[in-house]
Amino acid sequence: MGIDHAIGFGAAASLTGLLIGIVCGLVPLVLGLRHQFVRPALLGFVVCVFGGFAAGIWGGLMMIVLSTAVVMSYAYVDRKDPFTSRASIDQVSFEESNFDFFIRQMAALGRSTRAASHALVRNKAGFIGFLGLLFFFVMTVFGPLVIDYDGSTHLERRRPNASSLYQEPSREYPLGLDWQGRDVLSHIVYGGKNLILVSVEAGLLTTAVAVILGSVAGLLGGVVDQALSALSNFILTIPSFPLLLVLASIITFDNLTYLALLFAALYWPTLMRAVRAQVFSLRERDYVQAAIALDLGLPHIIFREVLPNMISYIVVNMIFTIRSAMYNLVGLIFLGMVPIQEPDWGVMIYFGRTKGAIFNADAASMLISPIVAIALFQLFLVLFTRSLEEIFNPRLRSGL
Repeated sequence: MGIDHAIGFGAAASLTGLLIGIVCGLVPLVLGLRHQFVRPALLGFVVCVFGGFAAGIWGGLMMIVLSTAVVMSYAYVDRKDPFTSRASIDQVSFEESNFDFFIRQMAALGRSTRAASHALVRNKAGFIGFLGLLFFFVMTVFGPLVIDYDGSTHLERRRPNASSLYQEPSREYPLGLDWQGRDVLSHIVYGGKNLILVSVEAGLLTTAVAVILGSVAGLLGGVVDQALSALSNFILTIPSFPLLLVLASIITFDNLTYLALLFAALYWPTLMRAVRAQVFSLRERDYVQAAIALDLGLPHIIFREVLPNMISYIVVNMIFTIRSAMYNLVGLIFLGMVPIQEPDWGVMIYFGRTKGAIFNADAASMLISPIVAIALFQLFLVLFTRSLEEIFNPRLRSGL
């Protein structure tokens, strides 16, 4: 057992992860109680416990930073701000140490987190999408704690005079049995993890490539813009899914991350051209022109001046890229173009087609269950974009 398995994502939904979450939660709890902010302190403790239990040390660390920042945002008073500080001008020192800078940045992060949480709750459609995605997350991470994976053939479950092991939903098996007499519910619980992770990887990689290339093309212009535009136009002229099929038939995907990389290599041009158009508009703004005149460098201009002003557009497009990646991955699995590895929602649909579930009324739930799961996940993703728009674009915070 490696250390990453003991404390990293491998510790998710285990006693080790729970202990990590409790230890991480002590920081915001003690800090909040020390400053007499009981509610943020208790909420921070609960969030850290959940983060550590769900994702090990990485989830605990992320939650400890956010929850501690929220507690500090309540306790922090900027002595240089005449509207929040009672100190006179003679008492204010404008010299800032590294510790003061750290405290101020953490308080700013906490205020941003609180504003984002309020925007998340304010939009009802977006909040429903968030709860739906949270349901799938909890089912994927904590479902194995209560439901064992049923991966063996069970001939003893065959009913008298039945022609197959398929069974319709019953009290014992809420989603029925598949062609090997296995519990469909266990495959739904265990089958979403790989599909969701690969889709998110593909969406992140595609968005990263498109944003970097689109920003470079829009800011540099000239030969660089022409070369990147020509390359994107060339890829756009090729039907993406047929090309994905051909490449999937040639390349053996031992690691599904390679499939995400292939998806990113084929699907970045559409978003890249949209980002390029946004950058063309933003680069004429005064603050961008000032950064260019001061020669602050291309990374500074992209990540500090341009990117924050189109982050809502990028995030929403990333969500739709994840949707597209999931549909394409399911399509490849359905056609048998990638290695068949159970448990997986796409593999359930593949076996539903190849094992005659389409023509057997008792097998309807085996075929419909993964389709409904994928459709609901996609629906919640779309609804969640409503909240993301309000979080990253304050001008849209008008509610449902």
